[in-house]
Amino acid sequence: VIAEPDHPEREYRFIVNKKIRIKDMMWIDLKNIYTAERRDKWGFYSQQNIKIDAVSYKSGNEKNFIDDSGKFVSRVKSPEEMVRKVAETKSAIGFVPAVFPVESRKVKTVPVRRISVTVHPSVTEVVDNRFLTELNEEQVRMILTGEADNWSLFTALDLAIKPVIYLPTEGAGKAFNEYYGTEKNSVIHVLTDKDIFINYMKDTPGAVGFCFIDTAREAGLTLIPTLREESGANLTFHFLVEPPSRSGEWGGISYVIINTLLLIFFTLLVSTPIGIAAAVYLVEYSKQNRLVKILRMGTETLAGIPSIIFGLFGYIFFVQILKLGIGFISSTLSVTLMILPTIIRTSEEALLSVPATFREGSYALGASRLETIIKVIIPAASPGILTGVILAIGRTVGETAVLLYTLGSNLDLVKSATSSARVLSLHLYLLFAEAISFERAFATGAVLIFIVLIVNLLTTRLIGRINRFNSNA
Repeated sequence: VIAEPDHPEREYRFIVNKKIRIKDMMWIDLKNIYTAERRDKWGFYSQQNIKIDAVSYKSGNEKNFIDDSGKFVSRVKSPEEMVRKVAETKSAIGFVPAVFPVESRKVKTVPVRRISVTVHPSVTEVVDNRFLTELNEEQVRMILTGEADNWSLFTALDLAIKPVIYLPTEGAGKAFNEYYGTEKNSVIHVLTDKDIFINYMKDTPGAVGFCFIDTAREAGLTLIPTLREESGANLTFHFLVEPPSRSGEWGGISYVIINTLLLIFFTLLVSTPIGIAAAVYLVEYSKQNRLVKILRMGTETLAGIPSIIFGLFGYIFFVQILKLGIGFISSTLSVTLMILPTIIRTSEEALLSVPATFREGSYALGASRLETIIKVIIPAASPGILTGVILAIGRTVGETAVLLYTLGSNLDLVKSATSSARVLSLHLYLLFAEAISFERAFATGAVLIFIVLIVNLLTTRLIGRINRFNSNA
């Protein structure tokens, strides 16, 4: 509940649409939302890639208790209209008188964190090259409960802690006491006169005060940042299904997941037939001469080359020479070249492991070489071939360097062959490299592991069915 500075009896509460995933907000953030300096995305507060629709209301012609000078702020004339507006707009935030009943199920109240921590300038003095720069939630609790009575617990300063609270309204005092449990604490002085509080903070060494942030700023008091620790799951349903923001700082990774699956699909669509065909030629058709040995050695060598080399080749050949540009088709062809050696070598070994009696029996029944290969050899070698495909999928999903030069980093969904995009491995790398969000990077890494695990499980089950079918046959 927020009260007007000049009229403490007038109290308001902020409301948002229920689709906004937010527990509470800071008063300074609310003021920024309603002014020209506002942050216009809910991502700053709820990790949702939604534009904020701020709605203002005031009764009469007097100045509003919150500065609503922002050019993107819409206005309503009554609390009823405010509730209706917020309920109909999934990205809206507004406020109504505290006594007004909000009966809409599509609207929820947002608690406002308005209390700031201010200290006497002596508390921030440098002693033994140490000084107080911030307080965490546990340190604030120790001060309020009386467990900490000297600043030497937090810094090198040997000075008694003298806490005081300025709470001019009954509603603010009740909320503060309920949150921190200070109603029975005799260590803290509670003041209701602003001038007395300001003078106390300016004249008392070691003093630490809790007051509204507007009061501290207007009086020029020394503010100390306070850190609030929040815990929760980084990998959520919303993170999986929502589209990302332009920077990837908030929103989900749904587009990134789809782009990854598309890259896997089209890469395998191109590389698997070519790889199997090459293996069939090397095993079934070619003469085992010196040229084949050189080709086989070259294939083995290419399988061990770092992915960044394929990325540089893809950039030079596909992007520059063929002028395909940095996009999905260039990256698909580059990754295809990277995983082809793996598919060829594993497929070749699988074909060589098929007993010669299979071929002889097929020929004895009158089948041609091509019929034998298609209907006998490849089905018998399919478990080994699928193993090579699994290895190729793992390398496709996990490699980053080859995509840095050929795919780009756009977070939009792939719409054409030349679209710049981003896949999970690249997204994970950029979140870390650009220090955008370590939490989101870890969640992206978990999704990457799950995709590889699911693909492996499905392929393993398919291999098991093929083996059982071959045994029964």
